[in-house]
Amino acid sequence: MKNIIPAFLAILLVAFSFNVQAESKKETAENLVKSAIAHYKAVGQDTAFGDYANRGGDYNHGEFYLFIQDLETSDMIFHGVNPKLVGKNLLKLKDTDGKTFVTEIHEKSKTVGKGWVDYKWPHPETKKITPKVAYFEVHGDLIFATGYYN
Repeated sequence: MKNIIPAFLAILLVAFSFNVQAESKKETAENLVKSAIAHYKAVGQDTAFGDYANRGGDYNHGEFYLFIQDLETSDMIFHGVNPKLVGKNLLKLKDTDGKTFVTEIHEKSKTVGKGWVDYKWPHPETKKITPKVAYFEVHGDLIFATGYYN
């Protein structure tokens, strides 16, 4: 019995740390989008997009970067790691399970204005298909979004 209690406590500690890490990523995603919108309002689109593109900066660090879509057309107007996507409409883009996650972001943006979408995507470091979560929020005619890997 004495050995069971420390083992049980260790399992609880590990489970708690994974939950805290996930919660921390969730808060980071929400805060990044909210901060980006405030920055956009303060400095305008051109300066904001330049700041968002600065890798290692406040808006583009580690797995967190912004992507911004037009609310009406869903065209990508900014992407923090792949500028080749700018100007493209990705509504038909599917994850590895066939989920049209960009469409889901677009539809939820129009109906509720902010939220979360889960999908699967190749992890840039491991190249393995990994669950990813995107947080998005509407400002004016734009959808500001970021995501993180679980």
